[in-house]
Amino acid sequence: MTEGSIVCCGLVAVGLLLQQLIGPIRWDMMAWPMNVLVLVVLLFGILMMHLCRREVRLFRWMGTLQAGIPAMVTCAMLTILMGVTKQVPSGHQPTEPFGITSMLSFWPFVLSYLWLIILVGMVCLTRLRLPLWHNIPFLLNHLGLFIALVTGTLGNADIQDLRMAVQEGKTEWRAIDARHKVYESPITIELHDFSIKFHDSSTEPQSFTSDVTVYTKSGLKVRDTIRVNQPLAVSGWKIYQYNYETREDMGDISVFELVRDPWLPYVYLGIFMMLAGAISMFVRTPSNKSNR
Repeated sequence: MTEGSIVCCGLVAVGLLLQQLIGPIRWDMMAWPMNVLVLVVLLFGILMMHLCRREVRLFRWMGTLQAGIPAMVTCAMLTILMGVTKQVPSGHQPTEPFGITSMLSFWPFVLSYLWLIILVGMVCLTRLRLPLWHNIPFLLNHLGLFIALVTGTLGNADIQDLRMAVQEGKTEWRAIDARHKVYESPITIELHDFSIKFHDSSTEPQSFTSDVTVYTKSGLKVRDTIRVNQPLAVSGWKIYQYNYETREDMGDISVFELVRDPWLPYVYLGIFMMLAGAISMFVRTPSNKSNR
């Protein structure tokens, strides 16, 4: 697996160089429809490499464990690094010069996962030549991983994360993003009542809720109560109770977080496929043993 390790180290080195020369990846440049175009090019490239595997030794090698295991180890190590490092919100600059506090925009992280995606795609195409029934667990696991990785990566550019502050008794449609840019939100929130409950003998809030009516541009009208950790889902948006303010001149103000991820259903599809693949492996095991 020496070659696989060398390739992964090379990708990390190239990523570090790009990080210093041009800065973090700007995912806003990959938003729809650019991410769909990239997806088409990626799939076409994987298909062409698969078709040329007999003539090109590199392409044959990319479908082997010798290439895949170092790639998985590299991605796992970078993911662990992300887990133990305090990450800044998407759209913010890293808090240190290397970029590891914003791993989703960190070139070595993205390049390593892109390499893993290509390898998984090559393996899936190779296994499609075998009888389908015997390949069901394998294909569910690997195709599910491929779908989850691709949609989770490319869909990152289309995630919308906004904040909206609504005064009690008022209606609001303006929201701001992480860079404090003002947007006209596709949904409008009317705050009927805001309530807060404090801990006994303390000024620390125990819980706070908002009685709201949400209006959409399509004419949908939903009235519900939004609580902390209990978001309201409306037209592809999730509305979270994010914060609150109390002002003498304006009264209670409820702050909501509005999140929309149009690629998330496809990520879930990939995860469910991997779960189905794992279950099918256990289901097939007894029959295999009985045939021996």
